[in-house]
Amino acid sequence: MTHNRIPQFIHKYTGHDMIQKHTELPAFPDSRIRLLVACLQASGIPSANQDLYASAVSLVQMGLDTHDLIDTHTGHQTEAEMRSRQIKVLGGDYFSSRFYFLLAQAGQVQMIRALSEAVCEVNHMKMDFYGQMKKSQLTADEYFECQVSIKSELFRSFTAIFDEWLSPQWNDLLSGISQCETAMKEWQRLNDSSLFLNSWAYWHLWHGGTDSERLWLAELGSEQAPDPQAFEALVVKYNIRSLLADKLHEYVTSTRAMISCLDSSSLVDELSDIVDTFVQALSAPALHSEMR
Repeated sequence: MTHNRIPQFIHKYTGHDMIQKHTELPAFPDSRIRLLVACLQASGIPSANQDLYASAVSLVQMGLDTHDLIDTHTGHQTEAEMRSRQIKVLGGDYFSSRFYFLLAQAGQVQMIRALSEAVCEVNHMKMDFYGQMKKSQLTADEYFECQVSIKSELFRSFTAIFDEWLSPQWNDLLSGISQCETAMKEWQRLNDSSLFLNSWAYWHLWHGGTDSERLWLAELGSEQAPDPQAFEALVVKYNIRSLLADKLHEYVTSTRAMISCLDSSSLVDELSDIVDTFVQALSAPALHSEMR
């Protein structure tokens, strides 16, 4: 099973009829799974365990990400909206239970412990993160670093199982790919003003905007999306798309440098291919036109 087959394997859980009918799921963590599988292969981990570990951590990550999509709006909701919220809660719990089942069935007690501890740490990080956001104490850079750390934490559980030559480099590679992924996600979020309130762009404007703009941000509250035209005007005024594109280019360059230092040519090729997906996005027409 290659990384391309992991989504197919876990589809028996993520493709549940009730989930597909009533709600949408978060994106599959493709880049991090590709990185994990490539490093497991380079360390000589048996293929059965590669499949198992990649599937288990995918389910845990999907579970956590599904819970993050739960709408916290306290006002009136339609029956469909309430059902979607319920399914997100149950779906996230279901994915997490399946990871435990897969590893327990294989007798992987140590990996269950490692991933369970990582889940606790991720939730602790999120509590601190949301607490800082609520108090408006977060800078744009701190927001970005928190997002990268949260994306990386589950995958740090595998550090100890890699070969001695690769283990010291795993965390740096993981951080580099997570930085690229975070920058790309933040750029994509600019296409939907409803995602603005919890974004790098919000915190960049909060600390870099005028007093009247900060007042406008504060008045949005926690449950109100900004007017799309007003949102787009600020994005253009502060050149936010280009700033995020520059960040992505910076992380792509630094990650490429790390990859070039690896001793395994096959691993270099696979990880370079992962980074190429971000390079292709950088050169996409829509993004290129924003950067000119």
